[in-house]
Amino acid sequence: MRFIGSKRLLLKNIDYAISQNIINYDKLDTFCDIFSGTTIVSQYFKNKYKIISNDLLYFSYCLQKSYLELNNKPNFKNLKISSEIEEHLNNLNISHNGFVFKNYSPGGKENRKYLSKENAKLIDGLRINFEKWLSEKKINDLEYFYLVSLVIEATPFVSNIAGTYGAYLKNWDKRSYKKIELKPLNIIDNKKNNKSYNEDCNKLIKKIEGDILYLDPPYNSRQYLPNYHLLETIAKYDDPIIRGKTGIREYKNQKSNFCNKSFAEDALESLVENANFKYIILSYNSEGIITEKKLEKLLKKYSKKLFKKYRIDYRRYKKDKKMNNKHKLYELIHIIDKK
Repeated sequence: MRFIGSKRLLLKNIDYAISQNIINYDKLDTFCDIFSGTTIVSQYFKNKYKIISNDLLYFSYCLQKSYLELNNKPNFKNLKISSEIEEHLNNLNISHNGFVFKNYSPGGKENRKYLSKENAKLIDGLRINFEKWLSEKKINDLEYFYLVSLVIEATPFVSNIAGTYGAYLKNWDKRSYKKIELKPLNIIDNKKNNKSYNEDCNKLIKKIEGDILYLDPPYNSRQYLPNYHLLETIAKYDDPIIRGKTGIREYKNQKSNFCNKSFAEDALESLVENANFKYIILSYNSEGIITEKKLEKLLKKYSKKLFKKYRIDYRRYKKDKKMNNKHKLYELIHIIDKK
């Protein structure tokens, strides 16, 4: 899934920072990913550690429950189907003129072009079935989250967007003509009791503990929910009040202090100060709200002996190509041992 700030390309750098700076890192037990997003970092480290994950977005929580809490694919025995669940769902005739069809496809009065009519109807049909199966106890909670995650993962591949759901494209992208297809999730079995949360990280940090805390907070003023509101609505399927040309849902309770220049530094310090973890790793952008100098000062304040920083080169967007030599962009990876 395309996701703002995804650390897919930095996984080996993060792993390297751990292996080079933590003695007996392979003997540690718990890794916490408290800004989990698409769970890409947690999935990478699930083979090595027990995972604690968290995110303020509910669609991320669904992915966490599926990829991290599950150690094996559910069997859906109460549905009594003869094929794999994905194949069964892909072959169901379940189109429905529901909330997604009416508000995020040309089938609605606002004529929003996020999804084709056909795909919007299928998403509605799937979500209505999942809710029905859960209420009738034909599926359990983890099976429900797995099914919802299938739709969350599949939706971006048929969405008429440039990258996020902040806006839809004026003309239909070729991917939006494809029929939505649900594909199996790659579930890793680490034989551990992994735990997921959907909470404010600064409140959660006071209730958890472990060995390695990985921090990947937002680094600019761009709030995440407006960019992924459709996935949030598909995940919750709660018929929210929506507004504007893009049909955005209300998100005042899901705003992050890390996206606010007035609050970001205090929020990060509170997180680090209250962390009951042996080591903290922080990923941050060199052009983030909190300056590189302030980050270093803050982290050194709470480290015992270890402070290490890595600067990983990042290419600028094409529009800034001419400025590339003067204004290089870096991803900063810091690691400290916590007092």
